[in-house]
Amino acid sequence: MNVVNTHLWCATVFGVTEHEGAPAGSGATINAVDIARLAGVGRAAVSNWRKRYADFPEPVAGTTSSPLFDAEQARAWLREQGKLRELPLREELWRALDVLRGSTPPGAALALFAVGLCYLRSRGGKLTEELGDEVLADDASLVEAVRERIATMRPEQVPIELPTPDRTWATLLRLLDRVADEPDVFDELVPSAVEGSARHGGSWRIPPELAELMYRLAGGTTVLDPHCHAGELLRPALRNGSEGALVAGQYPDRQAVQLVRAALWLHSEDVPRIEVGDALRADAFPGETFGSVLCVPPWGGKDWGFEELQFDPRWEYGLPPRSAPELAWVQHALSHLEREGVAVLALPVAVGTQARGRRIRAELVRRGVLRAVIALPAGAFTTSSALTVLWVLRSSAATQPGGILMADGSRARAARGPDWRAVSDLVLPAWREFDSTGECAEQPGELRVVPAIDLLDDEVNLTPARHLASAPETDVDGIRTTRDRLLDVLGQVPQHVPEVTARTEPPAPSTTVNELARIGALTLLQQSGSGSREEQEGLFTALTSRDVIQGGAPSGSWGGSGTREPVWLQPGDVVLPMLGGQLTSRVIGDEQAVLGTHLWLLRPNPEQLDPWFLAGFLRNSANATLSSGSSMSRLDVRRVELPRLPLAEQRAYAAAFQQLFRLEHGLSQAAQHGSELITAMIDGLTGNGLQPPEEAGQDGDAFGASGSARE
Repeated sequence: MNVVNTHLWCATVFGVTEHEGAPAGSGATINAVDIARLAGVGRAAVSNWRKRYADFPEPVAGTTSSPLFDAEQARAWLREQGKLRELPLREELWRALDVLRGSTPPGAALALFAVGLCYLRSRGGKLTEELGDEVLADDASLVEAVRERIATMRPEQVPIELPTPDRTWATLLRLLDRVADEPDVFDELVPSAVEGSARHGGSWRIPPELAELMYRLAGGTTVLDPHCHAGELLRPALRNGSEGALVAGQYPDRQAVQLVRAALWLHSEDVPRIEVGDALRADAFPGETFGSVLCVPPWGGKDWGFEELQFDPRWEYGLPPRSAPELAWVQHALSHLEREGVAVLALPVAVGTQARGRRIRAELVRRGVLRAVIALPAGAFTTSSALTVLWVLRSSAATQPGGILMADGSRARAARGPDWRAVSDLVLPAWREFDSTGECAEQPGELRVVPAIDLLDDEVNLTPARHLASAPETDVDGIRTTRDRLLDVLGQVPQHVPEVTARTEPPAPSTTVNELARIGALTLLQQSGSGSREEQEGLFTALTSRDVIQGGAPSGSWGGSGTREPVWLQPGDVVLPMLGGQLTSRVIGDEQAVLGTHLWLLRPNPEQLDPWFLAGFLRNSANATLSSGSSMSRLDVRRVELPRLPLAEQRAYAAAFQQLFRLEHGLSQAAQHGSELITAMIDGLTGNGLQPPEEAGQDGDAFGASGSARE
């Protein structure tokens, strides 16, 4: 970002103004709160810097109680001191959108922004190259110049309804050049903007890996998604399909459709055919067929058109029950398939088991339409914990194989979610073999072709696990690796067990967290959970209370609102849960995430307070009594006491606390590896993959009188 852009970005995001009383040439001004935001600290820290540092910029305007500083001088000082916090581009883009939230919904703003990106792509250049410094420096001139250029990019055949930008858009438009270099940043925000504008249930956040898997299962150069949400399932077709590939979609929300048209245009030479409407009630593509139909339809709900659609010709395999809209979407997808086309739908696992859909399931199996059912790992959708399967279907006119491929990818888990590579490696080769030959080599517990006749019983249960009951082959090498990890962790634990030394010195005077915050030794931050569910989902990866308690990587999400900004974690921050009786604290390292809800964040001034010293005293069990409120235990961290010690003495405590935290982490790892080893060995012994060690049982009862057998 150049000097002019940086200067004006601050001006809009942080309320920077050109102050009439400022000295000539000083430019925009900011207050102490703005400086604190730039540095990621509290206002008290800025007041402390003014007192401690002689070279801190002098106020150029304002009053004694509310001084104003030259924006460029303040940023230069922060940069020299190493205190300037550079925002990730994604956060800058989000904040720029948030500035417009009162007048323009994020979806509409992003749609115009996308067309601006398309303009830059068509020109192969940058705004900074086309516009002079004088235009870039003036908000109104910049917006007018961009508006004129965007007007040339609106195709007549598929109009995109765009808002009219005014000078308040300047901050957002100055990001065009940078986002053009990192288009993934834009793509990541589109689903959140769609969710913010639409209120149509069942639109889950679709991971790009799942979208790629569904596309590769279906193939085809013409693709339809009849409930296309943010266009996630159509992007792989635009990215991987041949030139001129036809991509079409439909969604009920008009504003969301405008955004999706513009967003997908970034991946195509032409604006895709994305139409407005409910595909079940008002099909936008009547009579048209496609090589692939991909869809994550709305799940559950009864208002899908049952009454008015009872005699619809699409129900070739039976009238969908009122409470099973998923089966209506399955048949809608089939109605748009070419003779050799493939449909892939992501559905809740219950669709394959519930009695109300048994007759339709039986007909799909009997006529050879349902070709594969694939179980996905838990957490396949980031905004839903529902267990999910993929149904892969072909037209009844296509050649029938006589069986259904059942695949179980539910065990493909990585540290932070589904292992999509493992799912793809399991499923794609098997599907291709089965689709071309009607056969596939069985992999016990994971893959099997089930004869159609075996499924046509009283239940027509289409759950893969039901038909893959054979125990998978025991991974002996994997079990040995787990055993080695356990022994390695256990070998390291003793070195973290500290000596016990009695204190001989009298206790030092104490202070409280509240007092430390008042004098600027730390900044106390929190992110409340008062927003709606939509606000708290999706834009940013967030650290949760569970992550802190379990010592895991950030696993939550946070979406913000018009009145709240994300609190980004910084190295040295100390985080602890607000709620519950379990006292635990965590010192932040290199985690790239925002603070989640129901957490306290304490950001110590490293020149006054050691973070490990702080984290240790926050763990004092006596603090459990420092609660506020009557309905639940809520820690009042402001009342926590800790001794007043010089930094050198704090570091002695910090070293001791670090050793104890390492011991805690080692014991936690030992428990995890031990549990994995026990489960794997019991499964191996009972599944005939392992035999008892020679020395087992020679010394009598290995567990003693208290030993127990459990799952």
